[in-house]
Amino acid sequence: MTRPLLLLLLGACAGAFAQAPVPVALPVAIACDTPVYKADPEALARASQGLDRARADPGPENLNLAAALADLAFATAPQGGPQAQRDANRKAALDMAERAATIWHAASPSATLAQDLQRRARTARNTDHCPLALSLFESALAVVDKIRDANDPLALSVARELMLLASAMSDDPTMNTLAPRLLAALPADQAPLEGTSYAAYLAAADHFYRAEDNERAEALVNELSERVRGAAGDAASAPRLRRLNAERASIYYAQGRYKEAEALAPQRLSGQPRQDALRAELENTQSDMALQVRHGRLKDALAMGEAALARIQAGRASSQAALAEAQAQWEAEKRNGGRDALAAARNRLVQARLDANTWQQALADMQGNTGEVQHALGRSDLALPLYEQALQSYPSTAGSNVYAIERVRGDMALVYRARGDRARALALQQQVHATLLPLLGAQHPDVREAQSEIAALGAPPARPAKRQ
Repeated sequence: MTRPLLLLLLGACAGAFAQAPVPVALPVAIACDTPVYKADPEALARASQGLDRARADPGPENLNLAAALADLAFATAPQGGPQAQRDANRKAALDMAERAATIWHAASPSATLAQDLQRRARTARNTDHCPLALSLFESALAVVDKIRDANDPLALSVARELMLLASAMSDDPTMNTLAPRLLAALPADQAPLEGTSYAAYLAAADHFYRAEDNERAEALVNELSERVRGAAGDAASAPRLRRLNAERASIYYAQGRYKEAEALAPQRLSGQPRQDALRAELENTQSDMALQVRHGRLKDALAMGEAALARIQAGRASSQAALAEAQAQWEAEKRNGGRDALAAARNRLVQARLDANTWQQALADMQGNTGEVQHALGRSDLALPLYEQALQSYPSTAGSNVYAIERVRGDMALVYRARGDRARALALQQQVHATLLPLLGAQHPDVREAQSEIAALGAPPARPAKRQ
């Protein structure tokens, strides 16, 4: 049995639509893995003195005390030092935020209190101290829920910001509660669909999709699409619709609705300019290679693939150097820079990471495609190293890369089977089947092919993998 060549071309497999796209609009770049640390003993001293005063005069319902605890928590979290000290500071900050939350939850609820907590949460979020921000947003939502309907603008504002933060933190328990809430609220949400609003609803749809709740994922994406179409004059409408169509295609693939998914191929998502240019170049090369393959000119396809690999490897090396430089500048600004310089360094680091990730992704894809051409030429000794390199090169084993990785594993299994190494071939095909079955369903061609290979190798399929 032979696999079709270059399955990534032009939407021919689910992974082409499931690529993790760059959001059209985000109000803030939340980077929970790189919180801002900067020693500020004066701020710490002021907050400590404020807490001492609040202990002497806690105010009505202890609200002065709660505010002082929150101030000291925020002054404590960013303090620098060795990692052990940072961890201790973070724990102390969260403990103080929890004590403040206990006071706020017991106090008389008001819109003013909820707005103050939302403001504090944004301050923590904007410096990427995500656990502290999460605690404050949760307190704000608990207060506003006591006085307002779930569809109230203030309640929706807090819920959307909390959803976006929980998504950045991969906090599934929080999203389990918020995603259904946002789905129910979207028809009544009168806020402009932009910035945090748009990104939060997308995060909710993605959460449903990852939880295999495709019905609610589709309902949310459809409702968002209607809202975007209703704002057709907005310059952001077209890219947002492309993004939503890409999301819808992923959902259709997961449901086995392959024709509906492939009908969305002309509307695939475009990324940000630099990443989009590289993806376009890669697609053009893949398309040209596929044309050569269809006409039987495998050596010409191989030459194109090898030339593309050389360009991509050079681009990847350049992007890695730029990333190292951006990382060094970020670290320097964290020690010495002002707020504006720190923000600029952070933006450069985020962009450098995007660029490096895109080049790395392109390298893995082209290694797999070039390996397939070598395989078709009967050069399994040259194909196998390319397959192995591709598996090592993918920057992530989650999301859309699942499909590409399992395709490469299936190709490797065919090489091992042809060499007579049935045990390795069987292990790889069982892994492919176990991974793709819960994602694509039993009738998907890739799943059926893996099952056929397993049967030919004389063993039952492995148990399906639990979807992450």
